[in-house]
Amino acid sequence: MLHTTFALLKLAGACGQKQGSGKGYDRLATHLDGVSNYGKNTPIPLTTILDSNGLGDALWCLHAVLPEEETRRDRDARLLACEYAERALQRERDAGREPHPASWNAPRVSRLYALGEATQKELQAVWSAARSAAESAARSAAESAAWSAVWSAARSAAWGAAWSAAWSAELEWQSARFRQMLGKGA
Repeated sequence: MLHTTFALLKLAGACGQKQGSGKGYDRLATHLDGVSNYGKNTPIPLTTILDSNGLGDALWCLHAVLPEEETRRDRDARLLACEYAERALQRERDAGREPHPASWNAPRVSRLYALGEATQKELQAVWSAARSAAESAARSAAESAAWSAVWSAARSAAWGAAWSAAWSAELEWQSARFRQMLGKGA
């Protein structure tokens, strides 16, 4: 189980705490009956933040875990990111858009690195190749921007509703994986 505290969240600048506007921070404080009642240094499980504020805030809070949990966070967050990336790549493949092989290799090597089975040098090499593939894809996408604009204009409200439902299902899956991978006991 990974944890943070209100003090760590504030120090990390959660939701603008350094500037004074913290909607997510305030939502969590309300959920936990206030910072004073809960305790500014009392550990907060990241799954509690997932329940209170949603996946986006829970993922952001990975920046502010307890110092003694940082090594575990680094490993588990990398493994979770690999799952998210591979799922996105599979959706692209399922839609008939085959991702560049470097796109598949990056999460594979990143997972090996998290498990201590690949070196920093191997990780840097695979991410460099993935970055080059992404830049090439971006150039290609820029060349077809006009077609994309036409396609975007042609999309129907039904497509938008389907996209919304698919996105909602994806967020549910991602939240469940977050809870399963990062919410488990040490």
